[in-house]
Amino acid sequence: MSNLFKRKKQLIVNDVIMPELETDFNITFNADDEQPVNDITITNLTPETINGISIGQTLILNAGYNDNLGNVLVGKIKDISTSSGAVDRSLKLTVTPDIAVILTAKVSKSYAPGTSASYIVKDVLNGVDIELGTIKLNSDIGYVDGKIISGTVDAVLKQLVKETGSFLFVRCNILYIVDSIYEIDTGVLLNSSTGLIGSPETVEENGSARYKITSLLNPMLTVGSVFRLESKYLSGLFRVEHGTHAGDFTTVVTCAPTDQISRYIPPIRTALTGSTSGENTPKGQIWTFLTNKGFAKGSTSGIMGNIEQESGYDPNAENDSGAYGLFQWLGDRRANLEAYATAQGVAVNDMQLQLEYFIYEITEGPEVSCFSGYGGLDMFKLDDNPESAAITFEAAYERSGGSALQDRIDYAVAVFAWNGGGSTSNTASTGDGGDGNFGAGAFQCADGCGLDAVPELKNKMNQLWDNVGGGIIITSGARCSYQNGIDGGDSDSLHLTGEAVDSYIPSGGVDYLADSALNVGLGVIRYYSSGFVHSQIYARDSVGD
Repeated sequence: MSNLFKRKKQLIVNDVIMPELETDFNITFNADDEQPVNDITITNLTPETINGISIGQTLILNAGYNDNLGNVLVGKIKDISTSSGAVDRSLKLTVTPDIAVILTAKVSKSYAPGTSASYIVKDVLNGVDIELGTIKLNSDIGYVDGKIISGTVDAVLKQLVKETGSFLFVRCNILYIVDSIYEIDTGVLLNSSTGLIGSPETVEENGSARYKITSLLNPMLTVGSVFRLESKYLSGLFRVEHGTHAGDFTTVVTCAPTDQISRYIPPIRTALTGSTSGENTPKGQIWTFLTNKGFAKGSTSGIMGNIEQESGYDPNAENDSGAYGLFQWLGDRRANLEAYATAQGVAVNDMQLQLEYFIYEITEGPEVSCFSGYGGLDMFKLDDNPESAAITFEAAYERSGGSALQDRIDYAVAVFAWNGGGSTSNTASTGDGGDGNFGAGAFQCADGCGLDAVPELKNKMNQLWDNVGGGIIITSGARCSYQNGIDGGDSDSLHLTGEAVDSYIPSGGVDYLADSALNVGLGVIRYYSSGFVHSQIYARDSVGD
């Protein structure tokens, strides 16, 4: 229960962390197109601090326990008011979510006959500074007579979503357009030991039964979050539809039962800056996709160096031979791509579709054995040298006969240096057994004896950091016998030999971190009630609680 104490609120205005004074809030979240305006009240700020806060500034509100903070709100200050009582002086800030402001931008464009809805959606989104989650239309219709759009970005997107039978929603200031109901597995287990307050209440909304659940403040519960509930009268998987986070450290959600998780993976943000891995560009999106699939920084760069040579990151690229798409599929390989797109009901020029087909092709499809002569796919994924990865990928997958090989290598080396358009870390994984992305001594025993993690574990944890975009917090690394006893560890714990580490990502979810750890070759134990993942150098995938 230690993670339920030491409540902490962090308010940041224009990158300035406000003093730790009494802050009250009632933050509403829902799946509506119109994002709610919220109020935050701060008590007894100095006049000098109050004078430094103005309308239009960016406000970030984080809350949580100890250093495990999750983002509750990001927005622009819309209004400011002050009031004084007999003792206290209060500052009230009215905050509009960033995305609500951005969506009011005007757009006016014309598109040629035959243009697909997916192209128009992506073109509109490329023109505004919006953080994106999954973008996948339910039906990628083609506009036979062309299409003219005019109005706010919000109105245009709503029209396109309606015409394609898709769903648009905003979650944590991130915009999603998806093909089915939105569900994101947060890896949260909610019971009386992990924050559940009272018993679930049955409510009725729009003629259907729903459940109202109260818990200790949990920023991971928001629109579309799927969590596991264990209570005396109600248990199972539930999806959050709407709710509130309150300054008294309670979260109240209305949710519906579910039995299937779509797993739209949200971008990982750090609690302070809200940054993500990878730019919001085709190049950045490809980087994020590949690293999230477990490819090391080097192998990702090697693949992208080849993509840059083949298509320049353009999923519509086609040459005179008929080669098509990001990887320039040709002949039967192009036909297989088109058949896959038809089966998925997605346009063949959709970049996400092409990336997903690439993964299918090398793991289950016709190219499943293409890396067999080069150490296997798992070995290639771990290659952290962009030059060797570019050479291997050309020979194993592209098979161009070495065409423009030096250009592929040069592009790969440049991508490696680019590092996703700005990593959340200033230090990339070195692969030399050092602490790398993590602070010096992060893997060492907490009692100061100097016992450290083995190089293999450090290297894989650093690769994991790169793949998820940073923000991993280690709670327990190597442990000597004395520290292991204090922590209640097993007598044969791998922490004793420096072969295991416990960690979490604020607001990232147990399953997200665990699945990413498996992708870099680590074994895992998932601790849902405590919110952390045990990672080790030996294969394993189990649940600890």
